[in-house]
Amino acid sequence: MEWVDKLDGGGVSRVEYLSDHPSIWLGRVIDVGEGTAMRVLESLQNGESVESILSEPDIAAKVAGRRAQREVLSEAIMSDLRVEDRLAIVRLENLDIRSNGYHVTALVGDRCDACVIVHGDVGASFGEEGKYPVSASFYTNSFLHENGGLYDLTLLATRFDQDGGGHANACGCRIQPLSDGMREDRSVVHSDIEENLAAWLEMWAER
Repeated sequence: MEWVDKLDGGGVSRVEYLSDHPSIWLGRVIDVGEGTAMRVLESLQNGESVESILSEPDIAAKVAGRRAQREVLSEAIMSDLRVEDRLAIVRLENLDIRSNGYHVTALVGDRCDACVIVHGDVGASFGEEGKYPVSASFYTNSFLHENGGLYDLTLLATRFDQDGGGHANACGCRIQPLSDGMREDRSVVHSDIEENLAAWLEMWAER
């Protein structure tokens, strides 16, 4: 139950998140594949240890797959990561890769107070099969700020996107087409990403 609380309540430390603790990996594979969660639950009800569950051939294969995915994700993050004014910025657009804030802030450590992750496909719109409009997600570095961040990140998420939002420490929005800081009625292009980021950095600087 201690680890259920940690994983479900966001109480995992940076050291734990980056570790190879069995409970961390069980949490990462429990939603992989149909029936995995029920099988894990039944094994736990039967008194099996986490280590024993992870050693089962099909579960072990899922762990190996997740390890490989995380290595690819970490490399992608570190290859296009910059930290400006303690805001970590990661560009993952058009890579068919997504990340959560935990992964980014765990890699960056105490060099950032929050992060913004750009993902999705430039020029895409809702309804396109296999595509998602290029968007940004904002996360407080909860490893560093356990009781809430230094800035209400929803102010960034709603700056240009009226449908953006979430809560102060985790939120998101779509990248908007901009010209000189004003929204335009056209499709998003690559240059819009940096224009959105520049405006957000100006707001962030006023925290």
